[in-house]
Amino acid sequence: MKKLIALLLALVMVFALAACNNDKKPNDQEDNPPEENPGGQENPPEENPGEEENPPVEVTPEELPATALNHWDFESTDGLTAVWQAPKPADGELTGATYDIAESKHEIMTADGPVGKAVYLDGKYGIKLDMTAPTDDSYTIAFWYNGDRFISLGPIVQMGRNLGMADSADPATAVAWFNICQSAWGTDGASLTPTVWNRNSSISTNIAANGVWPWIGPDAVYGKKEWAHVAIVVDGVRYTADDGMERIGCKLYVNGNLMFDANAENQFYQGVAPEIFQHLDTAVRGLEAYIGINYWDACYKGFIDDMYVYDEALTAGQVLSLYQLGDASVNSTAPEYTGPVDGEEGGEGGEGETVEPVDPDTLGAAPVDANALAALGTPERTLAFWTEHTASYELPEGKAVTFKLNNYSSAKANYMNFCTVFTGLKLDAAEVGPNDLEGYVEYAVVRPDNWAWAGDVNPIPDLTYEYSWGDDWTSWLNLMADAEVTLTMTRTGTTVAMDYTFTGADGTVMTEKVNMPLNAKVEVAADAPVYAFFGGEGAYIELLSVE
Repeated sequence: MKKLIALLLALVMVFALAACNNDKKPNDQEDNPPEENPGGQENPPEENPGEEENPPVEVTPEELPATALNHWDFESTDGLTAVWQAPKPADGELTGATYDIAESKHEIMTADGPVGKAVYLDGKYGIKLDMTAPTDDSYTIAFWYNGDRFISLGPIVQMGRNLGMADSADPATAVAWFNICQSAWGTDGASLTPTVWNRNSSISTNIAANGVWPWIGPDAVYGKKEWAHVAIVVDGVRYTADDGMERIGCKLYVNGNLMFDANAENQFYQGVAPEIFQHLDTAVRGLEAYIGINYWDACYKGFIDDMYVYDEALTAGQVLSLYQLGDASVNSTAPEYTGPVDGEEGGEGGEGETVEPVDPDTLGAAPVDANALAALGTPERTLAFWTEHTASYELPEGKAVTFKLNNYSSAKANYMNFCTVFTGLKLDAAEVGPNDLEGYVEYAVVRPDNWAWAGDVNPIPDLTYEYSWGDDWTSWLNLMADAEVTLTMTRTGTTVAMDYTFTGADGTVMTEKVNMPLNAKVEVAADAPVYAFFGGEGAYIELLSVE
């Protein structure tokens, strides 16, 4: 029925356009450092200049291509496979993943959507799609979505090649993907949905050591508890961005309106990585496409409907036509599911209940300790990156120094917590922006979620971690929303041992040990002074004591 409706509407538009003799016309936050979600997906490089204003452009619906490369109307669940995040195998497979993706016994649920039936995901499972890959760098991905819950970087849709594998410098085995998700990369950690975050660890020209991590997104959240239509139009036009690496031009439409246009005139770090779908014939793991699930992040909870992939860049008029096929006002009711769930009692594999991520919208203002030595940010948990820091404290050779902190994160992303910075310069807390101070040399920055960098050395060689929470990053992130932190650091020559204890508001305790080499970027003499201070992002942080 849905296909018949779409065909009839397309024919109506064709005749209307012919009668009117209308011409068809084709018709972009706060700084973030290079960062990694420990499951294998990094955050983008610094600098998002924000959306550029687009003057109003009158757009007329245009006839859609006769066929799509892929179309899932979800009127039936035939050909769809339910999958879940299973424990990662120990045999060396999935070298860059946090979880495995395995077939699930969870029923694929449906409900009323904007165009007939939609699928509903309850956060316990995802859907694997049988997808045909675009043949080049000119394509369109479009669908309707309505999210009950968004988690930063959690996938609404993820597709690509060599998913779950470690980075490769060989274009034939490169890690390359789209993650259409919510991010916390807006000004002061504001949420942006849908963010089109994409990846290619090695492209065939102008290869970089760690590939490219571009993204685009609107300066707002669309589709939370309401239907929204998103279309990503990749135009095949290659250009060199401000970081010296290549991109493909891309337009992002929401509800038929152009929201973001990344191109050679608007470079920065935005756009789409080249060749995401190429080299599939020789890839380690071929094309994979999923709704609501990936190898790293918390699963999506909500509806998806009427998903298309075209092997060409649609015009603005054609995107509008896709949008007009649906009814955004439809009231969709989530079905109830009482069957077995993988990883829980009655399901298969794993033990215990699935941990629900904290919804950042439910977090109130953090309490304030008037006796704290220093406070970074405000109780609203919106500390902007690299804008405030504590004083620095010397780490004498062979002597342990213990710091106690309160960390109130926004629970939006793993990197939105405190971080520890190592330097050779003594700083006062009033000195904001240490990079501008004469004599400032930064040895390294270490985050408590197993990521560190020293200049462009990212990650740092020979840095080691041991942590108690294993792959359960959701529980760790939940704990960090209200955590008492004890961090003992002991310097031995050019290495600092870091011993963390995190205690959550409910009494849960997690621990971590880090062995941090200081000379990854700058040669540090064994007898040179070393200082540590604290900064952070997307949180409220209090330094309580130094002993």
